[in-house]
Amino acid sequence: MYQNKSFLAIIPARSGSKGLPDKNIKDLCGHPLMAWSIKAGLGSKYIDRVVVSTDSQEYADIAKSYGAEAPFLRPKELSLDTSTTFDSIKHTIDFYQNELNQIFDYIVLLEPTSPLRETEDIDNAIITLISNQKASSLVSVCKSESQNPAFLVRLTNHSQLIEGYINKSFTPIRRQDIEDFYFFDGTIYVSETNSLLQHQNFYHKNTMGYVVPKWKSLEVDDEDDFLMIEAMMKKYIIKE
Repeated sequence: MYQNKSFLAIIPARSGSKGLPDKNIKDLCGHPLMAWSIKAGLGSKYIDRVVVSTDSQEYADIAKSYGAEAPFLRPKELSLDTSTTFDSIKHTIDFYQNELNQIFDYIVLLEPTSPLRETEDIDNAIITLISNQKASSLVSVCKSESQNPAFLVRLTNHSQLIEGYINKSFTPIRRQDIEDFYFFDGTIYVSETNSLLQHQNFYHKNTMGYVVPKWKSLEVDDEDDFLMIEAMMKKYIIKE
């Protein structure tokens, strides 16, 4: 708990990935991918419970072996390619309320595909959100550098010539002179439970950004991501 507020961390880990089969349990530096998020959540000073929402008994058993809760298997209709993350979150909230008579003030979403997130990010994000009187939700963001809109171009339909997205005249631009932009990176999400249920989303006008460094923003979508994340893991996180 933090300031008498309770926190439930949810790690959604369905088994049906097509781009990278079984990516949520793929070995990353000696542990299944989702184990890194479990470890970060369990290390938090403020999170009360860490639960893995999965449709796979194998995944559930692995989650339990790393200390997470997995008290149910997610229904198949909530584990499809078309299912949303909110579907699994709502199902988890309902389970704890209806089956265990537990209601949490805040929900923390830890996507297993962002394994470079550390416990300190979780705790700092919680403190940051609670300290903000206007925000009811927080999402992590990362500064966009090479993908800043000032450097983006289109390809014209037929000739494939480049056309500036913002910089139409291709005037030389110094990086230090452009406005900062940020992208949603998926490292961490925190929200008041009631706000999340109302908006069915973490993103709305009362959402604040929590800035993470570029190396932490890497997400697992394919094998190349795995290789880059493995390198970052060995450089920044794994202590020999």
